[in-house]
Amino acid sequence: MKNIETLVFGCSGSIGNEICKNLNKYSTLFLSRNKPKKLKNIHWKKIDLNTDLKSLPKNVSKIFFLSSPYYLKKNMKKKILEKEYIWLKKILKRINFKQIVYFSSSSVYLKKHPVGIVKKKCEKFLKNNKIEILQIWRPFNIIGIFENSLSDHFHNLLIKEFVKRKKLFKEFYGNEGDKRGYSSAKKFSKIVVDYSKKEKSFIMNYGNTNTVTVGQIVNIFLNIFKKKYRKVFTVTFKNNKKNINIINSTKKIKTINSNENSVIVLKNYFSKLI
Repeated sequence: MKNIETLVFGCSGSIGNEICKNLNKYSTLFLSRNKPKKLKNIHWKKIDLNTDLKSLPKNVSKIFFLSSPYYLKKNMKKKILEKEYIWLKKILKRINFKQIVYFSSSSVYLKKHPVGIVKKKCEKFLKNNKIEILQIWRPFNIIGIFENSLSDHFHNLLIKEFVKRKKLFKEFYGNEGDKRGYSSAKKFSKIVVDYSKKEKSFIMNYGNTNTVTVGQIVNIFLNIFKKKYRKVFTVTFKNNKKNINIINSTKKIKTINSNENSVIVLKNYFSKLI
């Protein structure tokens, strides 16, 4: 493992895959439990962060940390989610580095959200360790093609319920007027890598003020679904009150707006996965 300057923890997810495409593959070691099939001719190593890290280089220049328990309802437990905090502690104890790029979450802005609570704890831990260059990203609704199983985010629940489970009716939490802005993992990852080349610490939001309603998301999905399966389904929502678009209320933290067309981002995603 000579000449390895960068480590990428969690390279098999949608963002991790795209991050890897923008890095020097000769000086980067890509780490995950499953090897990304689409990444060819790379230095990849199977790693389980719950076990020993002795096989990893002790000294590198930069770390990209994307590892976290998968976003599934069954994983929304403190004992599971706090594994991420334990993993970070092990890495900082084992590896010397100048810079870390940490992928936090927009859930830090939600009250008592289980993921947000752990992400805040991880952010605080990294800040207290006086890392020379600490870059923290808080992304909102990033989607891209990946090889893992589907998460429990709303856009994926549509696929799970109506494609995988073949249901014709489903009631979801939330309100059809809730607004969300979607950005592509491809564009986000390129920006992250570009910013990583700047020797500057920061906390940065990344999202999209070009929003769509949850009702619109359902219609985008339904139109693609109908063309392929010649069937329709019905969706209802449990809440009468609309949620605010959080990205518009985080003025204290600098924000990069992707300015992508959320409708096109969703159409591209659904067209490939349905």
